[in-house]
Amino acid sequence: ILGLALVLLVGLGSGVTAQQRKIVIYSALDSEVTTRVVNAFTQRTGIATEVLTLAAAGTLATRITVERARPQADIFMGGSIDFHAPLARDGLLLAYKSPAASDPAIGKEFVDPNGFWHGWYIGALSIFYNQERLTGRAPATWDDLLDPRFRGQFVMPSPVTTGGGFIFVATQIFRLGEDRAWQWLKQLAANAQQFTPTAPAGIALVSRGEAIVGMNWGHDVQAQARNQGFPVGLVFPPDTATEIGGVSIIKGGPNPDGAKAFVNFLMTRVPQDINAQFGLRYAVRTDSPKPMGMPDRSTMKFVKYDRAWAIENQVRIRQRWQTEIGR
Repeated sequence: ILGLALVLLVGLGSGVTAQQRKIVIYSALDSEVTTRVVNAFTQRTGIATEVLTLAAAGTLATRITVERARPQADIFMGGSIDFHAPLARDGLLLAYKSPAASDPAIGKEFVDPNGFWHGWYIGALSIFYNQERLTGRAPATWDDLLDPRFRGQFVMPSPVTTGGGFIFVATQIFRLGEDRAWQWLKQLAANAQQFTPTAPAGIALVSRGEAIVGMNWGHDVQAQARNQGFPVGLVFPPDTATEIGGVSIIKGGPNPDGAKAFVNFLMTRVPQDINAQFGLRYAVRTDSPKPMGMPDRSTMKFVKYDRAWAIENQVRIRQRWQTEIGR
């Protein structure tokens, strides 16, 4: 089945005209994984790529919205489907159902029934901390982040510009109920040093000891801090949440045929194995390996996350954050 998917992919790629043998990609993933994935795509299809990498899915989604009258890119890659689905609702994405996604190794929950997005990886939220600066017991739950000893020492990515920050806020709503969640978030904000515009920025602050504790994607903490030798501890607390990392085709982009070939490619093992090996993200394919050094997802305890509700209320939640938290 995998071989058939790759044959299909090459066939799609070879049908692109000489004038269109390039696609433009907006990537919310880290630069290493992005580079390795797009290079593998070019090697497989002969289609060149031009890439803008920014680890802030919300910012890229805003850019796509601003460019709606004259789209500049073909592909939006990475970031939770929480940011892809609103773009589809606003008529900014091209519907396409990849034949490669019908592979039995891919669950139906990872493919939008309407074809506006495809999920190709999974990430889980975590707590992380600088082991050299931490005094006392290590934080183990979300509520531990309210500890007064973390006053001015907590960092997390902004829920306005990043998927991780938004999913974290939604997680507290699902865990506590909306009214209690906003009271809880105000208490957390009192401990916050800053809400960073990108996810990697917060990881760097804790790694260098400029902050003691943070919230971020566990795979990014492992790859960008622990595997680089920084003294960082990592915890997946109870009531954590996941993202389904998506890819979508921007409606009106310069090369829709090339974009379809790219979506086909992401649903095969090659890019998902790259993402698991170098980004430590969990693949949606059941035949891809588990990321080295990461726990099995079956050992994690997840909040009951209503993704449809989160997507429907995303704009309202982000506006309320700006009104009530203000930074």
